[in-house]
Amino acid sequence: MKSKIAQLIALSVFLSLLPLFTPPAYLYIIGLGIVFAVIVASWDLIVGYAGQVNLGHTTFVGLGAYTAAILQVPSRIGMNLEIHPILSIILAGTFSAIVALGIGIVTLRLKGYYFSLVTAILPLVFMQKVFIWKDIFGGEEGFSIPVEKVAFAATIEKYYFALLFMFLSILFMLYISNSKLGIRFKAIRDSEELSESLGINVTYYKVLAVVISSFFAGMAGAIFVNYRHTVAPDLYDVPLMLLIILSAVIGGLGSLIGPLLMGLVIYLAKNWWLTFLKFGILNEEVILYAILIAIAILMPEGVYGRRIFLKQIIKKLQN
Repeated sequence: MKSKIAQLIALSVFLSLLPLFTPPAYLYIIGLGIVFAVIVASWDLIVGYAGQVNLGHTTFVGLGAYTAAILQVPSRIGMNLEIHPILSIILAGTFSAIVALGIGIVTLRLKGYYFSLVTAILPLVFMQKVFIWKDIFGGEEGFSIPVEKVAFAATIEKYYFALLFMFLSILFMLYISNSKLGIRFKAIRDSEELSESLGINVTYYKVLAVVISSFFAGMAGAIFVNYRHTVAPDLYDVPLMLLIILSAVIGGLGSLIGPLLMGLVIYLAKNWWLTFLKFGILNEEVILYAILIAIAILMPEGVYGRRIFLKQIIKKLQN
């Protein structure tokens, strides 16, 4: 754990120095990438550690986003509330966690691919409310948040707030992954039957894993809204879920740091570095999924996992 904390600190220090030599336009994209990376890490917590393949993680990202947006623009539901944007972000994460608790109690009694199939349709179900109640949620186009109602207006302030959120969130997730709770998550991941025979309440801990990961996903969705000043159905959408899976698998499931790093890299590649490639079918998505296939074949343990594996091999050779 100490090495991962050291890596997190090193990454945070590096990112904190970027504003010194990065134009605001690029800094804006990097900040969004940082928030997205936390979403990827939160998905890794439930999949890589608890072993529950949740294909509907964007449900909680979207719930957090729309909850914060409504709290910050309460006139859309005919109310006149004065809620601080930071509080709305925390409440958004809490609401996502509560919804995850209800969903988890029902769905996590299912095992294997049944749970994955149920979660896969959740974003589509929740997305429909955006279209049905368009007067509240803005329909396909969503709605904007006034500048005076967001957490921070300046790009540099948004960036450092996203960086602080990343550091604290990942630090907490690392603590969980190395605690007794994390050990129980890993035991369930490796064998639910054996865990049950040892007296572990499997359903309880699976639900707890979903609730914790959804809390961070909900807050990340709320920060997305405050970052870009708009909320829209794209935060529920399937392409976002595919990007999360892509980042986590390439980074290396069950490591947190790997998915975090790769989440940032993949987001920047998708929205910045590869956007100029538009030759026929050769666009950024084709390239990224080709990389995923190559990683799955050559490094099934992911980039971060391969790094650890090679480090162990070198250590053995030295001994």
